[in-house]
Amino acid sequence: MRAAWLRLLLGVALILACLFGQDVAGSAMSGGKLAPALLEAQTPVNVVVVLDFTPERFHNERLALYGVFAGRDKAVNRIKLRMVSPEKLRRLGNLIWVARVEPMG
Repeated sequence: MRAAWLRLLLGVALILACLFGQDVAGSAMSGGKLAPALLEAQTPVNVVVVLDFTPERFHNERLALYGVFAGRDKAVNRIKLRMVSPEKLRRLGNLIWVARVEPMG
């Protein structure tokens, strides 16, 4: 009986890890992703999202949920987003696959 409960708990833990693992890991690692100039943003800002890999269509579409997609910034892995609200800026920094977020220059 005890082994059945243990398997059930392990199964539930695995499902929770699959559902929420990326969000939890992203939140834990978000500390240095936002440039210092963006930490105190009170109004929508224009940013460059830097990835450590070549993005695919999924990544571009997902990033467009946070602001207006405005093309690339000198490289394929540097994506410009305009009008990113302060709330969405912080959530953008929590994405595990985002390396850093810089102000658009």
